[in-house]
Amino acid sequence: MKSFYLIISVYCFLLLLVLFTGCSKDDTPEIEDPKPEEEESFKYTSEKEYNLNVVYFIPTDVEERKESHRRLSEILLHGQEFYKNNMQGYGFGNKTFNMLVDQSKDRVKIIYLNGKYPTLNYPYEGGGAKVIEEVDAYFAANAGEKNSEHTLILTPVVDHDNPDVPFYGWGRYCFALDYTEMDVKYFGKNSKRGNDATKYIGGLLHELGHGLNLPHNKEKLSETVIKSKGTALMGSGNYTYGKTPTFLTEASCAILNNCQVISDYEDVFYTSVSLQINNISASYNNGQLNISGAFTTDESVNYVCFYNDPATDNADYDAVSWASPVIGGNTFNISMPIDELHQKENTPYVLRLRFCHANGEISKFSYSYRLKNGEPVIEFGDKENYDRANWQVIDFSSEENNEVASNVLDGDANTFWHSRWSQNATTFPHYLVIDMNKVLDVKGFSFLQRDGMRKVKDIEILVSTDNTQWESLGDFQLKDVNTLHHINLVEKKSFRYFKFIANSAFDGQQYAAMAEIKCF
Repeated sequence: MKSFYLIISVYCFLLLLVLFTGCSKDDTPEIEDPKPEEEESFKYTSEKEYNLNVVYFIPTDVEERKESHRRLSEILLHGQEFYKNNMQGYGFGNKTFNMLVDQSKDRVKIIYLNGKYPTLNYPYEGGGAKVIEEVDAYFAANAGEKNSEHTLILTPVVDHDNPDVPFYGWGRYCFALDYTEMDVKYFGKNSKRGNDATKYIGGLLHELGHGLNLPHNKEKLSETVIKSKGTALMGSGNYTYGKTPTFLTEASCAILNNCQVISDYEDVFYTSVSLQINNISASYNNGQLNISGAFTTDESVNYVCFYNDPATDNADYDAVSWASPVIGGNTFNISMPIDELHQKENTPYVLRLRFCHANGEISKFSYSYRLKNGEPVIEFGDKENYDRANWQVIDFSSEENNEVASNVLDGDANTFWHSRWSQNATTFPHYLVIDMNKVLDVKGFSFLQRDGMRKVKDIEILVSTDNTQWESLGDFQLKDVNTLHHINLVEKKSFRYFKFIANSAFDGQQYAAMAEIKCF
């Protein structure tokens, strides 16, 4: 019997020894406190009119994670300071995202909202819309609780290594998750807890950036080795935040400067705007891509941001950005060293311009160029297009009500021709025949795609002097951009009529649309 007890004692000792030595002190699991945090009263205040809404959305099968109010308050205050330091660094002043805070207790106001269903009903794919529906219903019933158009929604999970909850930006909503050990105290730890803190807290602040109007972008090549820079938060910064240098780019801060919960603007935010680029020019000199132009708008613009996005994938995480203040008279000018781009050899690029309106709205335009042997081949800029006052569309395959074929000649970027879709929808090929009213010497064509779906991809152009005998100029591929771009002919051609034939669309659907067609 003594031998039996001795064996049991040795076994238990060895088991405890394995458990103790198998985990580092930092990775020792914390014991979940079954008792909820004691209720406290808080006095939340803010000097600003608009403040970020923070919602803790709890599915029916998950409990609030331990000390969530303390942990998340510390995370958000940490992030608030990070945003402020970056805004100050670029000269935007002492600005960051505003929140309702009890300053004496360092607690952020968080709305705890019980969901109607278990976690399974709010998956990563499609669950965001369901959560937003319940959050909006809460705000509709409690109007005083909504403090801005920007809302961060956090969902607690039991197993953060295998979560299936929304974790992304969706317009001015953004989603992240919460788990018991998500805590700023683990930043910098060389352990799973430390890595998870960077991943999920960095991820929270990355998605919050989306909820505050930010697109993705990547750091300039030179910024990767600057101690105060490193990795852009809106690029891969959710994997470096709290561990290695992470920052917001100047373009991100220029957009944040006009965000409702950051800006000093005192009028109504996010009202509709209209902006028209009057002219734009591009050149390459001394290793720099130079872009300049002028615009008209009905709502003031203070900054223009330039995103150089390699068109080698469908993501924009690798878009290197610049920002420039608007010069007097609504003009802009930027010089961007090509050496700052990460991809240089034979790479197609989309240049995305974002005009930052004071009321928080952003007008977006896209252009295309490509790098060949490390130098830009510029495929956009103003051309001396022919006057189209006497041009006519004399034939077409189909058109839609209010989206008629003649819209491609009306000079209005906001109107467009669309193939018939409402009933008896037509399929490719779609075509338009245009009469220029006289024979012209043409060097090329300019196309403005619809700003939205149904952008035309593959086309053929036929030309004629008599509308009877036709000659094909060949097959071409248009750009998936919403600004005027050009097709240069191999040699100048003389003709009066031309036939535009659309053979496919970028979205893979059977429809076609086009805003403007010109010649030069």
